[in-house]
Amino acid sequence: MPLRETLEKIRTLPTPPNEETVKMWIMVPILQELGWPSYDVHWEYPVARGKGRVDAALKGPKGVAAFIEAKAPGHSLADHVEQVLTYAFQEGANICALSTGLEWWLYLPAETDYLFDERRFAELRLKKDPVEQLAVDFEAFLGRVPLENGAAVKKAKQVLKARRDAEHLDKEVPVIWRGMLTAPDEELMELVSKRVYEKTNLRPAKQQVEAILGALVSQTTYPKSASKVDKETKVGKKSGKALPPKGMKLWGQYYEVKYWIDILNTVVDALYGRHKENFEPAFRLNYKRQPYVSRNASDIDRPRRVNNRTLYLDRNIGHQEVKKRAKEFLEALGYKASDLEIFEYIERD
Repeated sequence: MPLRETLEKIRTLPTPPNEETVKMWIMVPILQELGWPSYDVHWEYPVARGKGRVDAALKGPKGVAAFIEAKAPGHSLADHVEQVLTYAFQEGANICALSTGLEWWLYLPAETDYLFDERRFAELRLKKDPVEQLAVDFEAFLGRVPLENGAAVKKAKQVLKARRDAEHLDKEVPVIWRGMLTAPDEELMELVSKRVYEKTNLRPAKQQVEAILGALVSQTTYPKSASKVDKETKVGKKSGKALPPKGMKLWGQYYEVKYWIDILNTVVDALYGRHKENFEPAFRLNYKRQPYVSRNASDIDRPRRVNNRTLYLDRNIGHQEVKKRAKEFLEALGYKASDLEIFEYIERD
């Protein structure tokens, strides 16, 4: 049965009640149509020297090509991303999938410059996405031939780069626009003046256009800073954990950030950009004899590269430690801790 027909049939099935039915009803028929014979699909595959297991390993002549971790529908896939990607990286799997059967998250385990969540390049939703597109994506990323000849990884990297480029533009375009409004150049003011004249037959003065554009900046609202929240407000009270940050300001420039570690990344990258030749004070900052930042990834337990710099940070730290280290980085290079302002989501009683 062609893959498209198999996917159509799966759509008509009731929601699988547990993990085993996810495997039998959904994963087995899909993998068969993708060219994986039963003897190359290794269920309950041992990893970490037998200390752990992954639900399915797809193995070809060159070894493990992909891992698939199965969960029952409704189960949180996010709770298992770090562990499964760590196993996949250690075992040399090129692609890793976490799936409830109805939802598939696809990752590139070897993209270690990024956080685990940032390595996800695709989400496939069997009940919602067009069948034609689902078939194309399954074949491209989990098909036996593309996985064995490297085409799957090559395309996945292209998709991941495109996603990250789009996220970068989403972050940078508002910043650039705010800068244009704050200090408009002659070209922008002339364009605004021209459009006003075309609509009203009135030509505003340069100072009037500049004032109006500046007023638009003052109307921009930011999330409330955690430093200005009253003492009765609780952050992350319901979950017991700190909520992710919304954004940050460094030297008056606003940045949208997704993870706490991104704040530290941004601060270090900005400082290094300003002090590339005399960054040594930052290298001397240590926690329990381990450096905060190093040019050698092996100096740090859980290294993460700082953007495109040859610098590595410890990514396995909590939000309070992120705040502490960001402050210490700034002060080590002669800046004030108040030069950094962090904006947080707030949960009230």
